[in-house]
Amino acid sequence: MRVFGLALLAPTCLISFFISSGNNGVALAADLLFYISAIALYLFPSIYTVLVEPIPPRRIFVINLLTGWTLIGWCVAYYMALCNPESQQVEDELHEQL
Repeated sequence: MRVFGLALLAPTCLISFFISSGNNGVALAADLLFYISAIALYLFPSIYTVLVEPIPPRRIFVINLLTGWTLIGWCVAYYMALCNPESQQVEDELHEQL
């Protein structure tokens, strides 16, 4: 799921972008597919976190939403999503104690 989702979304987004020229039904469907896959690709770290962890941390979604448009922000959110969930839970408990 970690890499497979990206390997599936990136080509889908790229191919649908190139097919979407024109005014016919195929171009309209390709446009729709492009926008859906582009949004899913942008929010992939958040989607991955929701699917993997039973109680996902909100900070990954916030970082992804606010700084995901920069490559660095998206990579930070993706890295945080791939980290061990137990380490994030320990970190959350430390923040609650402070």
